[in-house]
Amino acid sequence: MKKKVKKVPLLKKDKHKNHDKLVNDYDTQKQKHLEKLATKMLENQEKLDILRGKTINDKFLDLF
Repeated sequence: MKKKVKKVPLLKKDKHKNHDKLVNDYDTQKQKHLEKLATKMLENQEKLDILRGKTINDKFLDLF
Protein backbone atom coordinates (compact mmCIF):
# COMPACT_ATOMS: atom_id res chain seq x y z
CA MET A 1 0.00 0.00 0.00
CA LYS A 2 1.17 3.47 -0.85
CA LYS A 3 0.76 6.24 1.63
CA LYS A 4 -0.94 9.35 0.37
CA VAL A 5 1.34 12.33 0.51
CA LYS A 6 -0.41 15.37 1.81
CA LYS A 7 0.58 18.47 -0.12
CA VAL A 8 0.98 21.60 1.90
CA PRO A 9 -0.05 24.70 -0.03
CA LEU A 10 2.68 27.27 -0.38
CA LEU A 11 2.18 30.58 1.27
CA LYS A 12 2.61 32.45 -1.96
CA LYS A 13 1.37 35.75 -0.59
CA ASP A 14 4.06 35.91 2.06
CA LYS A 15 6.84 34.35 0.04
CA HIS A 16 6.53 36.44 -3.11
CA LYS A 17 4.91 39.56 -1.73
CA ASN A 18 7.29 42.07 -3.31
CA HIS A 19 7.32 40.29 -6.65
CA ASP A 20 3.54 40.13 -6.80
CA LYS A 21 3.34 43.80 -5.84
CA LEU A 22 5.57 44.74 -8.78
CA VAL A 23 3.82 42.46 -11.25
CA ASN A 24 0.28 43.39 -10.29
CA ASP A 25 0.89 47.13 -9.91
CA TYR A 26 3.38 47.52 -12.76
CA ASP A 27 1.94 50.82 -13.98
CA THR A 28 2.02 52.45 -10.56
CA GLN A 29 5.53 51.17 -9.83
CA LYS A 30 6.77 52.46 -13.18
CA GLN A 31 5.12 55.82 -12.56
CA LYS A 32 6.82 56.11 -9.15
CA HIS A 33 10.17 55.22 -10.70
CA LEU A 34 9.78 57.80 -13.49
CA GLU A 35 8.75 60.49 -11.02
CA LYS A 36 11.85 59.75 -8.94
CA LEU A 37 14.07 60.02 -12.02
CA ALA A 38 12.37 63.24 -13.09
CA THR A 39 12.90 64.90 -9.71
CA LYS A 40 16.59 63.95 -9.78
CA MET A 41 16.93 65.40 -13.27
CA LEU A 42 15.24 68.65 -12.21
CA GLU A 43 17.51 68.99 -9.17
CA ASN A 44 20.60 68.48 -11.32
CA GLN A 45 19.29 70.95 -13.89
CA GLU A 46 18.78 73.59 -11.19
CA LYS A 47 22.35 73.09 -9.95
CA LEU A 48 23.71 73.43 -13.48
CA ASP A 49 21.67 76.58 -14.11
CA ILE A 50 23.12 78.18 -10.97
CA LEU A 51 26.66 77.30 -12.06
CA ARG A 52 26.09 78.60 -15.60
CA GLY A 53 24.82 81.88 -14.19
CA LYS A 54 28.12 82.58 -12.41
CA THR A 55 30.82 84.49 -14.24
CA ILE A 56 34.54 83.82 -14.18
CA ASN A 57 36.85 86.62 -13.08
CA ASP A 58 39.29 87.06 -15.99
CA LYS A 59 41.79 89.06 -13.92
CA PHE A 60 42.54 85.99 -11.82
CA LEU A 61 43.93 84.17 -14.88
CA ASP A 62 46.23 87.10 -15.73
CA LEU A 63 48.19 86.49 -12.54
CA PHE A 64 49.81 83.37 -14.02
